[in-house]
Amino acid sequence: MAHLLSDEAYKAQKKAVWRATAIMAVVTILEVAVAVYTKDILPQGVISLLFIFMSVLKAFYIMGEFMHLKYEKRELVLAVLVPFLFLVWGIIAFIWEGSSWGAMRALWEQ
Repeated sequence: MAHLLSDEAYKAQKKAVWRATAIMAVVTILEVAVAVYTKDILPQGVISLLFIFMSVLKAFYIMGEFMHLKYEKRELVLAVLVPFLFLVWGIIAFIWEGSSWGAMRALWEQ
């Protein structure tokens, strides 16, 4: 089955793909720049928060653009994004709890 696409629609889709590629490239270049140039300037916690923020930003953009969530109804978007936020929260909670257990273990091993 052939899909007919007008020249205008093709150009609009092509422009959207290049825009998405540029946005993802800029954020990735920022991540690399932060990793390479700020390790001696900023504390490790701040660098980690920047990486988490940029990764979540890229994940939301990927979900919106490539999973077409920005074109869907609000309820469907919430049905996908809320579990994602709980997953991010769970990862942060497990890391926090693991570091607490590590600190307690270090105290008991002395």
